Amino acid sequence: MKYSLKASALLITGFFVMMLSACGSSQQTASTPYWAPVYSDAASVPYYYFPDYGMYYDARSGQYYYQNNGAWVSSATVPYGVDLDNSYVVMLDRNSREPWENHAYYQRNYPAWAEQHYDQIARDQRLITNVPYGHTVVPRAYNENDGHVIFEEREHARDQAGNRPAWARVGTREVPMSQIAPNMPREAREYKYGGAERGR
Repeated sequence: MKYSLKASALLITGFFVMMLSACGSSQQTASTPYWAPVYSDAASVPYYYFPDYGMYYDARSGQYYYQNNGAWVSSATVPYGVDLDNSYVVMLDRNSREPWENHAYYQRNYPAWAEQHYDQIARDQRLITNVPYGHTVVPRAYNENDGHVIFEEREHARDQAGNRPAWARVGTREVPMSQIAPNMPREAREYKYGGAERGR
């Protein structure tokens, strides 16, 4: 009887240790959101920043962080009007923690709509070539971990009714920021979106 009680206690203790370990590891693992551009090491990205919306995404908890009446709130859903499939995002450094607490820094280094510079530069400088007919490339992300701008390649078609354009993701193209930065506006070069190693 003593043996079975001791064995039962060990089994129960082991079960709780396993459950705690599983919970702990799931909290530490970042999952790639469906809207993010394809990236080989995406699971190591803990946070995403949406410059055009001043919003963050915590890939570990699946929560979005944005301001509401001047206070940061978290939610599993995005505010009305946010288009995740077309949003430009910054894949934040793998060592970053709660970036919304340092929002002024990210807002300064990644101004809203700055990605439009990348689009124009990539076309003017022919940084992306051999784009098939009917395809376009769209700037979707900047990765702080390797300094690359990620362009999403899309194939355009008609929907089933044949009267409205639709598109599908077919791949990505990466361009080092070092190739884009020399063509950025002079005032941008002090900030990360303009190629600075570290924003001031």
